[in-house]
Amino acid sequence: MISIQNLKNVSEKELQKQFFRFGDDFTDIMTNTAIPIATDVKKNGDDAVKKYTEKFDKIKLDSVIAAKDEIKNGYDVTSAELIASFSKAIENIKEFHYHQKKENISYTRYNYGNFGLIYQPIENAGIYVPGGKAAYPSSVMMGVIPAQIAGVRNITLITPPGSDGRVNNSVCAVCHLLGVENIIKSGGAQGIAAAAFGTETVKKCNIIVGPGNIFVTAAKSYLFSLGIIQIDSLAGPSETVIIADKDANPKWIAYDLLSQAEHEENAAAVLLTDNAQTAELVSEEIQKDLNSGCGRHDIKMKVVQNNLKIYITDSIEEAVDFSNKYAPEHMQMMVANPEKYLSEIKNVGSLFLGYFSPVAVGDYFSGTNHILPTGGAARFSSGLSVDTFLRRTTYQMLTEEGLKQSVKPVSIMSKAEGFEDKHGGSVKIRFE
Repeated sequence: MISIQNLKNVSEKELQKQFFRFGDDFTDIMTNTAIPIATDVKKNGDDAVKKYTEKFDKIKLDSVIAAKDEIKNGYDVTSAELIASFSKAIENIKEFHYHQKKENISYTRYNYGNFGLIYQPIENAGIYVPGGKAAYPSSVMMGVIPAQIAGVRNITLITPPGSDGRVNNSVCAVCHLLGVENIIKSGGAQGIAAAAFGTETVKKCNIIVGPGNIFVTAAKSYLFSLGIIQIDSLAGPSETVIIADKDANPKWIAYDLLSQAEHEENAAAVLLTDNAQTAELVSEEIQKDLNSGCGRHDIKMKVVQNNLKIYITDSIEEAVDFSNKYAPEHMQMMVANPEKYLSEIKNVGSLFLGYFSPVAVGDYFSGTNHILPTGGAARFSSGLSVDTFLRRTTYQMLTEEGLKQSVKPVSIMSKAEGFEDKHGGSVKIRFE
């Protein structure tokens, strides 16, 4: 039976461990792997990318970039049923993200001047999509569509090839549907470095987004620290918090928890409910699933043993307070009238309200983005969006009278900071 605890009996030490579950320390990986690889790729370009792809993935690449006929062939061999599903998902994701488009700001301050803010797209973006053992065409949609809506001119996909040295067919199919023609057939630190620096065949990217393994994370972090690229966030294991009341279906809850558990061994899933019977029934349903041996059984088993928690709370409000401190990647409110809690819910990557909003539908189809902050980063960051690919530029055009009004305060403030000579002077000189 899965362990069930009353939240008030959980030690402060255990709670703090969950609330501040930072990602792995990748200092050694960065020093011994990511930095040497990035340096080599910067110096030797495609040859270095091919070398590391052969070393780590046992694949000898003829070309770092996928040929156009490889992408088209992936589309051609993908079933019509899957293409139709991708097409409808693309429609939904575009619809949601179109509403995120920004309008420029422009206004006049009377007798002083004009001010404004202009949004402009980053010109070149890299979208990392995990690959190798599994395929994630959904992540292609989640990364590419916001970039396209933002107006990014050049989009490059970065993904490890399969054992045959080719990009996964379903990934190619989505790229074809979205018009993406540049795919780097290499993952890990070498794929990130190729996109960050550019090579003989790869156009340099100014931003790289998308989740990957610890080598990808280390490389993104290092290259960001050098000012080579912008990044979205440092991705960690997938996680979800579910808050459920007495009317929530226990089997549905169990499936939703296990849908996160089947991602990977380090995934985390937490259920909070104010109903003891619901907790017991969910525990039984999870055990039934594990006993059946179905799906990614070994992975689910490890998550249940190490990172799945079921807590009984005194109220839904207490559960919301826990979630606010936990700051989950995903949070489901499987309660009656969930909207009434919206003003109280904070620090969530993506929120799923009601009994009929499982995380999986957001992962694939409904339209919201699934590239989200993990490990508690929802306290200070947000999921991927159109904003991610936009730069903001402010402008001002003062009148002579407006600048004249500024002379005295600028002189006083620049003097306080020790910059009166030229900061203050650059304003004064215009009226001498």
